[in-house]
Amino acid sequence: MSEITQVLGRLETDAPEGGVAVVFDRRYATDAADLWQACTDPDRLARWFAPVSGDLREGGSFTIHFDDADTPGCRVVSCEAPTRLVWEWPVGEIATVVTVEVAPDADGARLVLRHARLDAARAAGYAAGWDTYVRRLAADLAGEDLPDWDATWSALHARYAAGE
Repeated sequence: MSEITQVLGRLETDAPEGGVAVVFDRRYATDAADLWQACTDPDRLARWFAPVSGDLREGGSFTIHFDDADTPGCRVVSCEAPTRLVWEWPVGEIATVVTVEVAPDADGARLVLRHARLDAARAAGYAAGWDTYVRRLAADLAGEDLPDWDATWSALHARYAAGE
């Protein structure tokens, strides 16, 4: 894998929701409808993120099935298809909040992903994870091979932990 030359997200240590938020603002060479589907359709999510089972509609519950046997049970807080999805993701005793916003952007589409209410000790790990995922999403949308999870996460974690 090539060297990771920059981190794509930012850590907000004074997030209005409390705790730390990791935020990604990315533009993709696809239309907003396709990006929305990539972020909400279980078959598409399984390609770049993880298998997801359950109900991704407002009030619904779903489970994320990560390769390491972590299976958080999440709850959809709001869904304003095809532009905004908000869900609670339990991390320890904290109900963290993930917000996904999709919008048209010139001849492409923009994704703003925010994971808030993280504790400071775990923020770098979540930042590296989401950064890895948005890179994998870009590769999936482009029809390219996905970056290796472990190598990408490890390189990014070191950068986020160092405050880069």
